[in-house]
Parts: sequence; structure tokens; C-alpha cells
Amino acid sequence: MFAQDHPLPRTGPAKASEPARSVRPGRGLRRLLLPALLLALPLALSGIAPARPVQAAANQFCSGEYLAVGANWSLCWEIRANEGLAITHAFYTVPQTGFDRRVLSDATVAQIFVPYEVGQPRYHDVAYGLGPAMQRLNPQVDCPHGQLLAGGKVCRELEDRGLSQRYCLEGNCSARRGKALVLWSSIQTGAYNYLLRWEFRDDGTIHPALGLAGALQFGNVAHTHNVYWRLDFDMGDPENDRVEEFVRLPKAGTNGLQGASTWKPLLGETFRPTELFTFRKWRITDTAQKNALGKPWSYEVVPSPGDGSLRTNPNEGFLRGEFWLTRAHSNERFVSTDNADLLSTYLNGEAVDGQDLVLWYAQHAYHEIRSEDQPYMPVEWVGFEARPRDYFDQNPMN
Repeated sequence: MFAQDHPLPRTGPAKASEPARSVRPGRGLRRLLLPALLLALPLALSGIAPARPVQAAANQFCSGEYLAVGANWSLCWEIRANEGLAITHAFYTVPQTGFDRRVLSDATVAQIFVPYEVGQPRYHDVAYGLGPAMQRLNPQVDCPHGQLLAGGKVCRELEDRGLSQRYCLEGNCSARRGKALVLWSSIQTGAYNYLLRWEFRDDGTIHPALGLAGALQFGNVAHTHNVYWRLDFDMGDPENDRVEEFVRLPKAGTNGLQGASTWKPLLGETFRPTELFTFRKWRITDTAQKNALGKPWSYEVVPSPGDGSLRTNPNEGFLRGEFWLTRAHSNERFVSTDNADLLSTYLNGEAVDGQDLVLWYAQHAYHEIRSEDQPYMPVEWVGFEARPRDYFDQNPMN
């Protein structure tokens, strides 16, 4: 339980788009005593290693103390009342030059919507506040090879991510192992335990993931975890963004033996469903920045094959698609509350080409209960990749 006489700090008036106060029961009734419409604010962080001199670009955004450095990345991060562990800026340090390139200006989990198959309950966990629900980590078990930050609630690790390259030439073979800078936290929501993880790999790939752990909320009742990620890519200036959709189709008259693919720009704020049979994916480009081959810098969002989809009633319009594109506005940060579909209201016909844009990506994990989920569940990860496409002139690790 959270003490009623220790509310989180806030400044300024609440905005209409912010999550409302709600109840998230656990084993028995668990009330999260948060102020209604709580603003996402940073909490005090401590114990973070100082930045290297080469990270000057990141430092000017982080004020130093929020910086995590490693595996070619410099990250600014904070703890917010609703979203929990949030990335406020991410810079990639190009190995050949030592220069920083900005990739992200903001990255959060914007909702974890959990409806049960019997119709109720239907939880909107980010609306209840992930920040206050963050748990202290055990340095020996949770973070044995890393560093605990933020009073022990965030683990910072440099991980070996296995083989990243292997190739042979004229009988001589070579291989390279990759590394990743990881920040993660543990969040207790009722009986469930969420592991919010941000992984930044040395080849430029970003892998956000949410681990589902803990205990079952209502025994043998199936349910769905719908995880929404909010990503504000700013590879050059905040403006000059363009979003395109990839599609691959078989050529007519070839019996499926030949195919053709293309990238098509999205011309307005919109939502799009995943479509695995066309290999649908999306990329955001900076039209003012090009690599040495003349191709615009971009990052692509690649859906995971096992994500699935969920469509319900018109009141839950945020479930209509897995990919959403909107103009960037500081008050458009959340997907839903117990009483409101917020994400759909952000689609109001604003121009998108050449503007500062935000990508929203949803993943759906169906939890059909197994005997092995008792008494405590094995961790099940829900995540995806945001990969550089033409952001570099070649593989940055060569």
C-alpha cells in the first residue's frame, strides 16, 4: 500500500489527457492512493556514474546526473509517476568518429491494458501509476553484474548479447560478440510483477520489453496484456520527420514465385494494424539527414511475429490498430484510462509530413493459464526491435 500522507510531487494544473485515479485490486483490494490526473514527474535519482567527456551532447539534456553510459550509447532517463522508468534522450556514439548522434527524445510505456476474458475487470495500469509501484531490487539476485540506481529501484547493466557477427572468407572465420546497455525496473501491480526493460545494443538497435511475472491475479481466468509503447524519434532536428509503411506482395501471374516490395509514406495521422503476410513494418525518416549513400536516416519498427491482435468495442478504439502515428504534443502521452479512450482523440487531422512526430506501437500477449504458472509464473517477455535503417553508412561495428 502507498501511504496517503506521502503523495508524489507535482506542479501546475492537471491536463485533461492525463490518466484518472482508479483502483487496481491485488490479492484482496489494493487501492493506489494517487492524486487524480497525476502529472508524470521525475523522482530524485542517485548513484549514477558521471558521464565521459565525449558525451557533451547528452550532458546538455541530462544535467549529468541522469546519464547512463555504455555500449556506444548515452541515455538520459528519469522516473515518472505514471510511466515509471522513462528514456528522455538517447544518443548513439559512432565508434569511428566518437561523435554523438541523437536517436530518441522520449520513450515510454504509455499503457498496459489488461482485460479479462469474462468481461471484467479491465485494467489500465499506467493510469494508476507505475512510478510509485516500483520495487527495490536485490543487488545479489536482480543486479549482480550491474549497478543499482535511484535508491535501488533501477538496475544498470552492460550485457553480453551473444554473437552479433560471424563470417568466413577464404577459409578464415571471424566472429564478434555484441553488447548492450540495459536499464530495467520491477513494478508490482496487484499480484502481477512487471519488469520494464530498455535495451540499447551496440549496433544501434533499441529493444524495449516488458516482462510478465509474479502471481496470477484471478487464478485460472485467461486475459490479455496489451502493451503500448510511445516513441519520439528525433534523429536531427525535431522536425523533418516522415513515416513510411513497408509492404511486400507477390507479383501477379507468377504463382507466388516472385514478389515486389515498397515503402509508402503515411499522409496523415492514422492507425494501422499489423499484417504479417505482407511483412508490414514502419520507419521514421529524417528528410534533412542522409548517409554517405544518399539515403535518409531512419529507424524502423519491426513487429514481433507472435504479437497477435485484439479488437473489442468502439469504446476501446485504441485497440483498432497496432501502429499509430500522431503529431508530437507534450500533453498527448497516454493511451487510455478506466473511462476514456485517449489515443483515438489524438487523431485530429493534423499534417504529418516534415513535422515532429510520435510513433505508438502496441503488442498483445494472450495469457492462457498453464499449470506451470502456479504458484509463481516464469517470466514471459513482450518486446520488439527498433532498428537503424540507413542511419549509418555501413555496419557501425565494422
